[in-house]
Amino acid sequence: MSTEKTSPSWDDLIKICSLKSCTCQIYNRQASPPPNDKDKSCCCGRLIRRHSFDGISLESKNKNTEWNPPNDFGILAHSIKVPVNVFGRIKSTDCKFVRIDLRSKLKDIYDLLVDDCGGVEHKPSLILSVYGGAKYFLVPEKLEKEIIRGIVDAASGTDTWILTAGINNGVSKLVGEGISHYRLLREYPNKVKCIGMTMWGTVNESTRFELKHSTDTYPREYLHRQISDNIQEDKETMEKNHTHCILFDDGQLSGYLGDVQRHGLVVYACQQEKHTCYGVTIIVEGGLNTLEVIENDIKEHRPILLIKGSGRLADTLATLIEQSSTTEKTDQNYPTDEDIKKVVAYFIPTPGNTEMNSTITRIKNILKKDNRYLLNVFSLNDDNNMAQTIFNAIFVKIKKNVIDDNTNKKNNQEQQDQNDEDKLINLALEWNYFEGVLPILHTRQDTKLRVTDTIHRLNQTKRKLTKDKLRLTGAELLRTENELQQAEDELRLIDTTNEKYIEYEKDLFKRSLEKNRPKFVEYLLAANSDPLILIETGDTSKRHETISNLYKKCHDQMNKNHSKYITTLFGATSSKTVEELDLKLIRFVGSFIGPIYSCEHDSTKNRVLIDLKTSISTCCEFKQVDDNQSTSNNDHKLPYTKDHLLRDLFLMSIFLGMPEMAKIILLHIPSRICAALVASAIFKRYAKSSTTIYLKNKFQNQALEFETYAGMFIDKCYEFNERIACELLLRHIPLFSESGKLLETACFDQTLAQVWYNKLSIENHQIFAKLLQIPTILTLGLSAPLAITYRDVEIEVADRSLSSDGINYYMNKKISTTHPCTKYWLLFKYFHQSPMVKMCYHFISYIFFLLVFSYMMLYHLDSGDPDIKPHWTEIYVIITISTMFCEEVRKIYHEYTTRMTERWGSTGSFLLTVLTNAFYIIPYFLFYLGLGFRYRAYNENIISTARIIWAFDLELWYLRSLRFIVVLKFIGPKLFMLKNMVCLFSY
Repeated sequence: MSTEKTSPSWDDLIKICSLKSCTCQIYNRQASPPPNDKDKSCCCGRLIRRHSFDGISLESKNKNTEWNPPNDFGILAHSIKVPVNVFGRIKSTDCKFVRIDLRSKLKDIYDLLVDDCGGVEHKPSLILSVYGGAKYFLVPEKLEKEIIRGIVDAASGTDTWILTAGINNGVSKLVGEGISHYRLLREYPNKVKCIGMTMWGTVNESTRFELKHSTDTYPREYLHRQISDNIQEDKETMEKNHTHCILFDDGQLSGYLGDVQRHGLVVYACQQEKHTCYGVTIIVEGGLNTLEVIENDIKEHRPILLIKGSGRLADTLATLIEQSSTTEKTDQNYPTDEDIKKVVAYFIPTPGNTEMNSTITRIKNILKKDNRYLLNVFSLNDDNNMAQTIFNAIFVKIKKNVIDDNTNKKNNQEQQDQNDEDKLINLALEWNYFEGVLPILHTRQDTKLRVTDTIHRLNQTKRKLTKDKLRLTGAELLRTENELQQAEDELRLIDTTNEKYIEYEKDLFKRSLEKNRPKFVEYLLAANSDPLILIETGDTSKRHETISNLYKKCHDQMNKNHSKYITTLFGATSSKTVEELDLKLIRFVGSFIGPIYSCEHDSTKNRVLIDLKTSISTCCEFKQVDDNQSTSNNDHKLPYTKDHLLRDLFLMSIFLGMPEMAKIILLHIPSRICAALVASAIFKRYAKSSTTIYLKNKFQNQALEFETYAGMFIDKCYEFNERIACELLLRHIPLFSESGKLLETACFDQTLAQVWYNKLSIENHQIFAKLLQIPTILTLGLSAPLAITYRDVEIEVADRSLSSDGINYYMNKKISTTHPCTKYWLLFKYFHQSPMVKMCYHFISYIFFLLVFSYMMLYHLDSGDPDIKPHWTEIYVIITISTMFCEEVRKIYHEYTTRMTERWGSTGSFLLTVLTNAFYIIPYFLFYLGLGFRYRAYNENIISTARIIWAFDLELWYLRSLRFIVVLKFIGPKLFMLKNMVCLFSY
């Protein structure tokens, strides 16, 4: 059962926590106002007759004495703690709220929020305090979108709390509404926790009434307004798009919350043992009261991000920072009082002299040189986006702390530096902030190269000393042995260091894959890190187990939405056997791809069983096998290389819906064209299986993107070398077994032309050459060696450029030295092996067959008298159709064994596929049915039945002749257009 279902609800957590609320105890519910003034109010802001306290009030305690109600409210003297009675959820936005005492312990507030956010496993790793303008302020639309996008991007990478003032105005409203929009559009709605912290007296009476009404346990008889109806309030409402709203109560219905609670909560969260949390404060606009927030953050050394362009205080401090820095922004200068006064007067309405002097002093303290590393400015003109600026602010602060700590700690300096760098890398990996640790990664890569060079040098020295040791004696031998021992000791030490770097790379590589961090993987691959370090041993079962575990861990790291649709489309990622991945390959890519992981079980019998089972139920678990045992077994004996692992990682990225990761790995795979087409095929199948329009469009776009990549690859190859590019489209790809597709590119057209003419020259497409082809065909090719132009022998072509068992249109190099008679018959054979010539013979023979069949039906379909021999036309038709039937069976078998069964369903529609296959089967069925009636009995009525059946059959054979016109340029494309239109109609 999931944690989400078993965790306590918000209401249950409130009931069991130790938090208390607060109310005024001057009067209670039984208090009565003076008879002449029923709307008299208490100093707390409530009507005397509308107090909610049900205990002994101060008025009751002094009832028998002369008692004057206080004019000024004091929280210690006039308030009292009571059980929490206002809590729940706002149904429209699911915002959780609670009213608590202003003096509540921050530990209790923190524990309540942690428990509601998922428990100790989901303690916040980052707290973003977004403060500033609390009233009306205007932010440019572009800057507003960047602020919200940056906050959400920074918060969505890890467990993050966003703290605001919680009111429906100013920056709190901006953040609340912005996150609400992104919660609907982005894939990380449940990780972004937006918590508003405000006073119970800050919100207006209508909001307080609504919150009480939303509390299920609040007594309905006490649900009424606590202020006079004549009072016109100019107060705030609660921002309801926050996930949580904490309303602090000091007993009054007035006042604003200072920064003590926010500051204390962040301090407590960042001081948790065995858990690291970072706080960043973002200042958007803001007035002079926002200086308190900045001062508290500087006191605790928390980074602050000023949004330049938002106005008032943020622009004031950002301008002063920029003015007091040099062009290179390395030497900070101290601003003068006059500089500060001018900037404050420009951006903030002019305060009084006393307040101005106080403001100048506070700003000078904030801008001290020791505090500059905490102050960061974001502007739309910067190269970094806001999320990067937030993370950079944290990294600058952490590095400063590391430098300060290392200054005080000189012992074990190198190990301490290593640990500090590891923390930064882990943090960057968690937040997907690659730029922050790029210098560290560069430094470690340089160190690794130096270590590798040292190992190489020491090995050379060791070999040299070992060789010299054999011919030395005496003191020289002793000296050489000492040098050799010293080299071996140094080598062992360096090997230990090298093993640490390898282990570090392995861990970083693995976690980058599991957390889907493409930039980290790109850097590691570009730095020549060997991905084979992920595979601990060369054992096949261990390797398969590692791959299966990677699938599961990557799936576990996904967000809820991503994980849900991948589980629906791909199925369970926790495969018990790696052979299940082969089954999924055939399911999503097609039957033309052979097994990758289970080649040792290859046999045609097993493959037939699997295909039968798969067609019945896709849930059956059988081992996928190949049909070509000899080839697959040979492939299985090959060592597992880096290319094989990259192939597996690429397929994992595609299957788990990580296209950005797949693009990175694609650039490092030798068979990029094939890999891109496999990715496109998988995404197309995902699009077809998706149930929402969004996912369909998403996967269709990704499929088109990888198809475009494949086209770009082959076009670049074609520009570089036309011959090799054509070979690429015809070669067998061992890395992806039997997979391979062609593209609609210039290279594709050229390859088809090469295959069409085979060993004949492509120049035969010219008109004069076509005229010469007529007599060569009429003479059955006897004049072809003399009249037809053949391909030249290409010396630069390798002997194994194309398979000798498959398509190979290159001329045999030995033909130039062959005896003229032998050469003649070789050219005669090459002429008849050309698909163009085969098609011509096929077309002529098919037309002759139709004419003979028609002639037989008209003149020689006599009664079946056993004493009369069948006419030669009937014998010819029977032999021809039987031969074509045998050829169809052979073709089906060949397509199955060569994994070309995709052609059986090439129409793209199940209905059209069934009708098309029926169209190919029915002519044979009708012919043999009519043949049975023809010779079943010697009855004229039965013979008539045979004539009718064969008449229908002849019509079908005529219709089948349409396939010959597909090759005509002015008709063929139009037929394909009609086929696609019919496919669309079928939907």
